[in-house]
Amino acid sequence: MRKLNAKRITIIIAAVVLIAALALTHFVFLPRHRYACAYVKQISASSIANIDKTILISHRGIAAEAPENTLPAYEIAAKKGFKYAETDIRTTADGVWVLTHDNSLKRMTGFSGKCENMKLSEVRSYPVIKGANAKNYKNLVTPTFEEYLETCVKNGLIPVVEIKTYPEDYKNPPYKDILSSLKKYNVNNAIIISFSHLALEQIREYNKNIKMLYLCKTLDDESVSKAEKIGNCGIDCSYKAFAKNPRLAERIIADGMPLGVWTIDKKEEAEKAIEAGVKYLTTNAIMPER
Repeated sequence: MRKLNAKRITIIIAAVVLIAALALTHFVFLPRHRYACAYVKQISASSIANIDKTILISHRGIAAEAPENTLPAYEIAAKKGFKYAETDIRTTADGVWVLTHDNSLKRMTGFSGKCENMKLSEVRSYPVIKGANAKNYKNLVTPTFEEYLETCVKNGLIPVVEIKTYPEDYKNPPYKDILSSLKKYNVNNAIIISFSHLALEQIREYNKNIKMLYLCKTLDDESVSKAEKIGNCGIDCSYKAFAKNPRLAERIIADGMPLGVWTIDKKEEAEKAIEAGVKYLTTNAIMPER
């Protein structure tokens, strides 16, 4: 009997150790970019020299104070003094553009269904229950792109729209609908961004004038060539890519191509980017002067 009890105790201890190890792995090794907004410390723009020469872009709204890519996050961004607000859009199975960074709804709603396989009504049947202060926002659902545009217009925000549905993965994405929605809300100063140069090329075929930025994790001649092929298009790269190839960054700026850097939440990184002459700086932490 004693041996059995000792064995059970050993099993229980092992289980507790395993659970603790998994929990530690979850918090220590979880990709920080997904939850970074919960950790950032806000920085006053007035503490950064020459920041008035660079356009600050709010990353998914103020995701440290409201769930990312939700209407309250953008309303807070406007109150904080932002003029530009970035979002991520994907299409539902019935072709409606909605605001979500991930294809899966799990991180924000707890439901693991994929946006591309769900109709709008189904997507919105799962409320947003995760993210900063989610409990303070009752009946919060995944917004449509048009709801985001309406919020931007009401709050004086310029939309910066990252397209997450790519022609490489999705047959005939309804890109014309994006432009139709912009026209519907009389938004003529939006910036369209994407990691898919094919997506930007298709939109460029429909609209020759809309501003664009080609997103890239590596700053190299190939990325520049793709942006040039799109036409009237700049580069928006990660800070790591910017810091790794400063000479090319300088050349891009000198040639008059708009250069943006994401996602900068540290004062020293912001100062280096601004000193180099970047036009756009996407941030979770740097708060503009109201």
